[in-house]
Amino acid sequence: MTLGSSRIGSAVVRRFRTPFGKRFGRFLPVSLAALAASQITLIVCLGPLHLTAGVSGAAGWFAGASVSYFLSRWAWERKGRPHVLKETLPFFAVAICAGLILTLTAKWANQEAISLGLSHVERVLFVDAAYFLANCVTFASRFLIFHYILFVDRGPKDGPVEPTPGTGDDALPESGALR
Repeated sequence: MTLGSSRIGSAVVRRFRTPFGKRFGRFLPVSLAALAASQITLIVCLGPLHLTAGVSGAAGWFAGASVSYFLSRWAWERKGRPHVLKETLPFFAVAICAGLILTLTAKWANQEAISLGLSHVERVLFVDAAYFLANCVTFASRFLIFHYILFVDRGPKDGPVEPTPGTGDDALPESGALR
């Protein structure tokens, strides 16, 4: 059991040392903070404030998106003033799509809870659970979009770097013999 566990553990550690793993490791706490803000806002709005599911879902999304916006630049190690067309607007386009999904999920789950005859507390918990699952799906989607499209490292701006002759796959070993 220990041998398998150490293999899995070392594989996980190796994966977190890759650029993908490092970004995921930085994006995870950002998303957890945004998730907490989103879920708490949804519960407060739908529960004690008795707002509609659509308004509660949208308010929850807005709270989470606000936290996510300010912390995501840290996750992708962006410094300085953000580029409006390359970072800010695409970020909000992705966030709005997530907001639509979360708001519609809250409305759908609320209707399902009503049709099931759940009490107010049970309805809030049912909507919150569905909203949480939708948040998990949008988390994975947003991470992939941010990592592979929006915040992708495009390399040096000076142009392509030419490989040094004799260092590519076609280079022979020093002795000149094939192995």
